[in-house]
Amino acid sequence: MKTFIPYENREVDPEIYFSNILGFHSQNTPYWQKRLTPKRTDELISSSLEETLYNLSQLEVDQSLLRTDWLSFKPKNLKNAKCSFSSGTTGPQKFCMWSEDYVKNQINYIHYYISKQMKISNAIIQGPASVYKDVNEGVVNKFGGIPYFLPIPVGSIRKQELEYALKAGKEETIKLMKKYFGNVIENTRRFLERDKKINFMRSASVFLAYFEDLFGDRKLDGVMVSGLGYSPQQHEFLKTKFKNVFPSYGYFAFGDALGKYTNGNLDYYPAFPYAMFTVIREDGELAKYGEEGNPLFVIARPDLFLVLREANEYVVRAQPTDEFKWDGIRNPYRKL
Repeated sequence: MKTFIPYENREVDPEIYFSNILGFHSQNTPYWQKRLTPKRTDELISSSLEETLYNLSQLEVDQSLLRTDWLSFKPKNLKNAKCSFSSGTTGPQKFCMWSEDYVKNQINYIHYYISKQMKISNAIIQGPASVYKDVNEGVVNKFGGIPYFLPIPVGSIRKQELEYALKAGKEETIKLMKKYFGNVIENTRRFLERDKKINFMRSASVFLAYFEDLFGDRKLDGVMVSGLGYSPQQHEFLKTKFKNVFPSYGYFAFGDALGKYTNGNLDYYPAFPYAMFTVIREDGELAKYGEEGNPLFVIARPDLFLVLREANEYVVRAQPTDEFKWDGIRNPYRKL
């Protein structure tokens, strides 16, 4: 069954799409050349997308390879490649390659959904100096605005340390953030004071929730939020402070999965068909809608094919919507 992709204004037949992607990587990508034959590829693909994703779950990649042998996932002759890396806050950093084409796909995906609610003038972007920077600057540029990028060193603060501070309260959290990110906070304040056209900010929830004095009387038109422990409760709080709040599930291998807040839940939907989500229960079977399990990410594009399951993370399988006509994940949380 064909799926309409609104941000690209086209229909995609997932069966044909997967056939092409798997065929390409079986011939051009070292890791998959050893593991995918034409017969194996045919066995994996079904006329049912749900069944295909379940079949692909059997190709789960050992994530340690993304620290030691990431180049084996790079197709031969891939040009204009960019290295993307994980934050390093919950474990050792992992790496993979993106093409410039996929950076453009991510820009179009984010731009499309933000533009349905607002227009960005100028913006502050806080985060890792990876393809995250390229994508978010590209989104602001596509709106015709100026992006002010403030790098946050990856791995500089650990999840356990941040969680301890959050439990201790606002004062302890602000103290910790100033210790690690004092320059970022001061430069944010300086940009906001100097450029009155800034109406958007991309950051982590801890910055937006705990440094209200940065904004003074200004009410930004929008913020895009991701980061450790972002919850429906934090989302509700930020909605009282900013006109538009765009939740995002950020992941180094596929970029952003934008969120939809409904009935107290945060549901995240990726840039289909380049990334697809499903949920695997503890017994290894595919979860039904509303059931909890580990998220399974199928990253399927010409520059990268990966099947990754986050075993320490738990989500609920979420149904498609009018905006996102493919499966999502609900209320992710992580166990250490």
